[in-house]
Amino acid sequence: MIAAGVMGAGGGYLSGHHPLPPSIPAAASQPNASPDGEGGGALIGHCGVERWSVKTGTDPDAGQVSLSPVQTTISQMDSLQAPTSPPNTNRVAPTELTDFTIHATLTGFKVEADHDYHLVISDGGRTMIVEIPDPGCVGSGSPFRPQISEARAQFDSHYVAAPSFQSVSVSVIVTGIGFFDRLHGQTGVAPNGIELHPVLAIDFP
Repeated sequence: MIAAGVMGAGGGYLSGHHPLPPSIPAAASQPNASPDGEGGGALIGHCGVERWSVKTGTDPDAGQVSLSPVQTTISQMDSLQAPTSPPNTNRVAPTELTDFTIHATLTGFKVEADHDYHLVISDGGRTMIVEIPDPGCVGSGSPFRPQISEARAQFDSHYVAAPSFQSVSVSVIVTGIGFFDRLHGQTGVAPNGIELHPVLAIDFP
């Protein structure tokens, strides 16, 4: 297993809202959908708070993230050793300083109370979460903001995310920065809480 260390500190968030396009067909709703707000933590101005600077790239270590994507798999991400308690405003090295690309199947998605798009991807046996923040909730100083906006627009060109979980089964290529979330019963969460958050690119080959 690959051990993780901690470095850096900082914080920040920016309120806002990103509208959904009106005319894209929605996928079928999944029965037994879980309640909204799976992202965890309190909300301020409809944007998230918990580890928000790390999720959106407004932490002081964001400039140290390598944006040369590393090919990986859900299985490999599941094997990473999670920190006992991820720090609120610090990055966990090396995972949260790495941009990963995963080929997988998108099995479902929803929009959360903090306006993140919560996507579940699968390799046929394992699942993990990847999330696309609302660009309106990403501080202007984030080096990832342009890519987050492009990824959000790319997703919006295919689907409309709603508060209820929607099921699909489509191939995707997702690129995003490693992130350890705290476990709190999220739909599709990996055993170690690993995610790609934020997603910087999503393709539907």
